[in-house]
Amino acid sequence: MNRLWLFAGVAVVALSSCTKQDNPLVAASDGQFAQWVEPKNAFSASCAAALYEPELYVKQFNGLKFSASGKISSVSEQQRSGCVSELQQRASQIGIAGTLTREQLLDDRVRRRYAAARKG
Repeated sequence: MNRLWLFAGVAVVALSSCTKQDNPLVAASDGQFAQWVEPKNAFSASCAAALYEPELYVKQFNGLKFSASGKISSVSEQQRSGCVSELQQRASQIGIAGTLTREQLLDDRVRRRYAAARKG
């Protein structure tokens, strides 16, 4: 009987170590998340939109440009990478715990939370 309990205990520990760690963006308060998704200032497009709603990012970005030469038709990989860095930095600045990974940023739960926050 003791061996059975020992085996069960080892199995629980092994399985719990394999589970996905919680995503700080999923655990963030609504206020923190709202701050995190908004543009950093009035002269920039929302980096969260670059990841979760690229057509909105393009619209915001182009709306800030005065000449046609600076406008874009899609989010480039360079813009996306810059936005990942900015969003990681902003998360720590507004008190979202932990260091965000690219995988956590692209988590479908975060994408759904973003969509829900946009619908308001």
